Amino acid sequence: MTNKKMLGLAIIAISLLFTGFQVFTATNGLMTALLQRSIHLSFVLTLVFLFFPAIKDSKRTLFIDVPLVLAAATSGAYLYITFDDLIYRIGDPTTLDLIIGATTLVVLLEATRRTVGWVMTLLAVFSLLYSYFGQYLPEPFGHSGRDLERIVTQMFFSTEGIYGVPLGVAATYVFLFILFGTFMEKSGVGAIFINLANALAGKYQGGPAKVGIISTATVGMVSGSPVSDAATTGAFTIPLMKRVGYKPKTAAAIEAVGASGASLMPPIMGAGAFVMADMTGVPYSSIITHALIPALLFYAALMFVVGNEARKGNMKSLPPEEIPGKRDALMKSLRLLIPLGVLVFSLAVLRVSPLRAALFATLIILVTTVAYNIFRPELKVPMRNLFDALIETPRKVLVVSVACATAGIIIGMLGMTGLGLKLSDILMNASQGYLVVALLFAMVISIVLGMGLPPTAAYIVMAVTAAPFLIQMGVPLIVAHFFVFMYCCYAPITPPVALAAYTTAGIAGCDPFEAGIESFRISLTGFVLPIMIVFNPSLLGIGAWHEILMTCVFAACAVWMMAIALVGYLHKPVNALWRLLLAAAALGCLMPLLWTNVAALGVLALFLVTNTSLFRTRATTASFS
Repeated sequence: MTNKKMLGLAIIAISLLFTGFQVFTATNGLMTALLQRSIHLSFVLTLVFLFFPAIKDSKRTLFIDVPLVLAAATSGAYLYITFDDLIYRIGDPTTLDLIIGATTLVVLLEATRRTVGWVMTLLAVFSLLYSYFGQYLPEPFGHSGRDLERIVTQMFFSTEGIYGVPLGVAATYVFLFILFGTFMEKSGVGAIFINLANALAGKYQGGPAKVGIISTATVGMVSGSPVSDAATTGAFTIPLMKRVGYKPKTAAAIEAVGASGASLMPPIMGAGAFVMADMTGVPYSSIITHALIPALLFYAALMFVVGNEARKGNMKSLPPEEIPGKRDALMKSLRLLIPLGVLVFSLAVLRVSPLRAALFATLIILVTTVAYNIFRPELKVPMRNLFDALIETPRKVLVVSVACATAGIIIGMLGMTGLGLKLSDILMNASQGYLVVALLFAMVISIVLGMGLPPTAAYIVMAVTAAPFLIQMGVPLIVAHFFVFMYCCYAPITPPVALAAYTTAGIAGCDPFEAGIESFRISLTGFVLPIMIVFNPSLLGIGAWHEILMTCVFAACAVWMMAIALVGYLHKPVNALWRLLLAAAALGCLMPLLWTNVAALGVLALFLVTNTSLFRTRATTASFS
């Protein structure tokens, strides 16, 4: 048996054990948090070094990776075996305790470098160095310094280090929802939802762009990975967008923006909802309720933009022969719409725990797949695909879990050194007490951090650094957290490091930087929303029902006006002056001030009256000749 085959069998066996462990602990809950998270991390680190070898296609990797695999496996096993003794000697670790703990930290840092990249690795290394050498730093950053024993004990033997809340979320909610998403994927979710989206939007001008938005939002809210989601659905939709007339850079941008906004889409929000619930103490059901209006506004703005681009370029719809019937598309989609509906109903109506909702919805996928295989054999999905999902899920959770464990180092440092409390004062002084300046600081830091980290990992860091400082300045708790979370979600479409746009640019065959600039342009409404939420919390569904309703009406007008301003076209070209006025009016609509709302509506009314094309009969939708 070759080494490669043995490695493959080892990965399959460990992945199946990992998935079984996660499902068992989620349904039975028999382990303490420290033990469950430590075993989870041992599985994760072991698989990281199997999936991401030090030197590809080289036997030399055995001398590097095998010791790392053994160290990773030893870490969780050591805590499990010695747990009872550790409880009795808390605060007085043995030499072996410290060696195991320090080794685990080094192994975690190497795993972080291989999976997440250098940005988070260096942040974690800086955190450890800062904890140790703090006495040599000037005020306000200096502190008395922490010895190696204190650092290792906090980071490895408590839930205030690598086994903290972020890893706890990854080891429970995130894993099971990625399992659900992988089952959906293996059942053909991409092709099925694209087929349904084609049936719903294919006949309209620029239909493929709307298909791309719908499909990537649906797929992306489950996985929460903007880059991979954009690549997955973009492979289908970007060629169609180019075919009907969209410029390559615009097609790439539409797909990238749609994928980045998916992390804001309830009920899953790419695991962000669960992390935010644990970080803030706000119930999960409230988190997804708060996210609903911003998510709908984000995608409404994107839909308006692509519609105006289609009219401006006189683009075509899909040819009739490529548009499936709605009834047939719906019947094909039921196999996945039913589990998704069960998930939403369980979370929003029955209010069951997210863990049980995810497991039940995953089981429903299995049931619907078997039913379709029996009664609709032409749509048969091999059961082997669902078995493969049990193996692939652990690979998909590696980056998230490693990032969350490493974020625990940063969070542990902030608590151990007191820097977390000092940061608020430092940023407060830097902003001179001006909220707008403070918001700009938080926005820039969130975006820069998000350029090098996945959205969830970036949010975790911001939740313990920038969010408390905003709260200290009077911003409500949930508003502050949504503010930083939304900008972390937008980082993959923000130049100069717009990773989602760079990915789709490769599919579209255009310049990556141009795709990044175009992504920023068409998503500008989304970048304005977090700031408006601070001044108008009704955008998060906070307040009386009539206030929320009026806010939604004004917000819908705002995103429509902003779309016209960004494209410079409605039913005819719009000049620069009107575009500036409409952009200003859009901001006025989002403000919680009656006079700005009235003035904005006045600008809109005047624009509609002067833009006489609006009252002409719309041209028949173009189609392929």
